[in-house]
Amino acid sequence: MRTRHFRGIRPIRGIESPVAATLLSYLLPGLGHLAMGRRRAALLFLVPSLVGLGWIALQVADGLEWFGASLFDPTFAATLIAILALLAVWRILALGHAFATAPGRHRFRKLELAMTAALVASIVVAHTAAIAGAWAVYETGASIDSNNMLSDSLLSGTSAFATATPSPSPTPTMTQSMAPYITVGPAVTPEPAPTFWSNPDRITFLLIGVDFMTGRSHALTDTMMLATLDVHTNKATLISVPRDTAYFPLYFGPMSGETFKLNELMSAASDPSFGSPDSGVKTLENEIGFLVGLPVDYYAAVDLEGFVQIVQALGGVDIDVKTAVNDPFTGTFVPTGLIHMDGHLALKYARSRESSSDYARARRQQEVLVALAHKVVSPDVVPQLTTLLPLAWTTIATDFPMKYARNFITAFRRVGTPTECVLGPPYNWHPDSSLTDGTWTSRLDLDRVAGLSVYLFGRESTYSNKPNVVPAPCAS
Repeated sequence: MRTRHFRGIRPIRGIESPVAATLLSYLLPGLGHLAMGRRRAALLFLVPSLVGLGWIALQVADGLEWFGASLFDPTFAATLIAILALLAVWRILALGHAFATAPGRHRFRKLELAMTAALVASIVVAHTAAIAGAWAVYETGASIDSNNMLSDSLLSGTSAFATATPSPSPTPTMTQSMAPYITVGPAVTPEPAPTFWSNPDRITFLLIGVDFMTGRSHALTDTMMLATLDVHTNKATLISVPRDTAYFPLYFGPMSGETFKLNELMSAASDPSFGSPDSGVKTLENEIGFLVGLPVDYYAAVDLEGFVQIVQALGGVDIDVKTAVNDPFTGTFVPTGLIHMDGHLALKYARSRESSSDYARARRQQEVLVALAHKVVSPDVVPQLTTLLPLAWTTIATDFPMKYARNFITAFRRVGTPTECVLGPPYNWHPDSSLTDGTWTSRLDLDRVAGLSVYLFGRESTYSNKPNVVPAPCAS
């Protein structure tokens, strides 16, 4: 039987046995046929394979981080899974056809069949693992999207296993149960919605560290940090709001009580009697945006115990410690310099305040966050995905649609040193404890906060249309 071949290309000498043809087709479908000079079969198997592999290569070319984040998009994940499945089938067909049509004699048929079966098995295992990995990433994104960690019934302590969020009250009303939270007296009339410039290139998150302490009937927001990124300029800003902030104007009208702290707001607002028009987490999200002067798009919350496990899974973080921490209460000592921290030390470093202050603590939290962000968007994270995905599933909650995560990967990679600010003095002050029944609180100087907001965000700040606002950089 005469073997057909490409014009000018003859069969490669040595391709005389099923073993050689099969191995070449295992490497790339159609390659064995090409070496044997079988033009039509080579085109049949080679072209679809190159199309599928080319599509995957184009996606990976933007970086493994971008590729991984793309798997949160159900359309992308389904396309990849379909291509991987079809490539597996095509590779097996090409391999089998090359084995069956190779011109050489089958001198060691049993051995050749065993080798071919082993190659087929390796294809099945490899493609099944790749499909399972893609599905695991997508499923994690879907689970994060539906994570109910911050449901109102859980935050208010009415249920240990919440499944739904109560409908918001359309009109806030003063009730007796609101007395501990809201200042008694005339409510502050909300001002008309300010005129400000909405930047389509900016995305803003409220980052929340939630402390579900054993024995507590509700959750406290241990960390409240506004993080914003302009994807056009690649400039990021972090603003921490002290958790002891009290007596602040609520965006829906009244003032909070003199001893009611901001870190209690999310849990308190989860009780319908509080009077917020929104759910607990949305109330906190809107309130931080209202106080800082920049509307918040999304929230992202992490359980602090889960934070430890995530840092552990990433292999720790490296932080350039500017001021040593020596906390005898927790037995934590962190010297100055570049320190590699595991999850437990990173959490202690971020939470310690016995030897410093809440404001220094907030600055350390920003340092840990920046170090963690750099680690997450680096290629080093890929080998840890099998450990990270189950952790993310159970410890992270957000209302950000995970399918859009890849849109911000490039900007995150290009971000330099973010602008960091803590709203400590001179942005707040501590009233005499005798006026607050001995409770330690702080109060924001909203005139100074307005100046900072306009300095950082210009016309985007909701304070930009207010009179007598003096823009000024962060002074903390």
